[in-house]
This record gives sequence, structure tokens and C-alpha cells, in this order.
Amino acid sequence: MSENRLLIVTGGNRGIGRQIALSAADAGWRVAISYGSNRKAADDMVAASDGRIEAFALDVTAPRSVAHFFEEIEMSMGPAQALVTAAGIDNGPRSITDVDHDFVHSTFAVNVVGLILCCRDFAARAMAKGDAGVIVNMSSMAATIGGRAQKSVYAASKGAVDVFTIGAAKEFAPHGISVFSVRPGVTRTDMTSTMLADPKTRAAIESTIACGAVADPVDIAMPVIDLISGKFNYASGSMLNLGGGGFIT
Repeated sequence: MSENRLLIVTGGNRGIGRQIALSAADAGWRVAISYGSNRKAADDMVAASDGRIEAFALDVTAPRSVAHFFEEIEMSMGPAQALVTAAGIDNGPRSITDVDHDFVHSTFAVNVVGLILCCRDFAARAMAKGDAGVIVNMSSMAATIGGRAQKSVYAASKGAVDVFTIGAAKEFAPHGISVFSVRPGVTRTDMTSTMLADPKTRAAIESTIACGAVADPVDIAMPVIDLISGKFNYASGSMLNLGGGGFIT
């Protein structure tokens, strides 16, 4: 039963993370979401949630902020049973010969380092109490192909998420904490809205997807809700491809 269980969703105020938070609340979970610069979006979710969602400030690139985030949640809502690391950035296309330190560092600071620190704090708190738990790390289908054109840095950050997930699953298994990686394909969110608004660009992208369509956020959220249910704990360490059948070109 998910009633009264607590899920933490980093990046839960926008995009795929937002839909995961909303779907989890609909399924009976209490949900703690993070917000960065867009507090209004988080406040709107809280106001419409009938008390099931609370929002907390988080900068995943700042270790003190990560620690404070988990402390505040536990003080306000109690121990969490699941974590979804949906906070992430995509700095856009850039050829490898044109990338600079800041471009690479900012991508990895959020998508890899911040994610690892959040997993660390969640797991440390669970293990200190002898509690089981589930972590779902948001990766990308980009990790399976090295990214679309000029997206190698983004793809590399998501490949790192997958590798970390495998290692974390092995390390946390004796403590009853399962770890999964979920790999969405191109999904309709605020991050992709401009790109998908161009009919030619959208058609070109959909032509590379086996099912011929980009994903809706709910297509990603519902499998994540199943994973945090605990029904698939023996599959810990697995990568779940949510790419509409995969790439065909």
C-alpha cells in the first residue's frame, strides 16, 4: 500500500519529475518535491494537491543545500521510502570541438554529481534507521546511442547515471535498498516544447522512434510509480528503456 508512504522527487516542479510527483500523489503517496528558481510552479502544485505534496528548496550543485533538503523533508514529513532523481539539465547541442569546461562541468554537476549526492543522503538516512527503500534515477535513451547530433556531453552524463546505478544497486542491496535507472526517450515537456513545436523537427525525431511518436510525461511516470511500489525489487540494478520501442535510425 502506498498510502502514507513518502516519495521524494528532485526536479519535481517541472517536466517528467512534475508528472511523476502528480501521478504518485494520485496513487496515494505523499510527495516531497524540490524547486530551484521556479518556486511558483512548486507552490501551485502544493496548493492543488490537497495536502499530499510539499515543496522544498534545493540546489543539487551545492552539497549543503542537498543535506539541508533531506533534513527539512524528514523534519516536516518524516522518513522517505522512495527517491526519484529527476533534477537534470540539457545544455543543448554543441559539437565536441566547441565545448568548454563550463559546458561540460555544469552538465555533470547537475546530472551526475548532484544525483549521486541525493542518492547518498537518501540511502544514508534509510540505512541509519534500518529501513528499506527504492531509488529511481532518471537517465535517458541518449545513453544507449551516445546522444543525438552534437549531444555527446549530455549522453555521457546519462551514461554515468546508468553506471552509478549498477554500482549503487550492488552496494545497497544488503540494506534492502533497490536502485533502478529509467531511460526516457524524447518526451513532451517544457524543455522540449520549442523543439517539438517545429513540425519538421518533430517529424524528423518521430521518424527515428520505432512507435513513431514522442512520449507524453505520463508514459514515463506510470512505470516509475510501479518501480517505487517495491514489486520489482529483485530487478534492482536494471535499466528500463522507455523509448517507444527504441531507435530505428
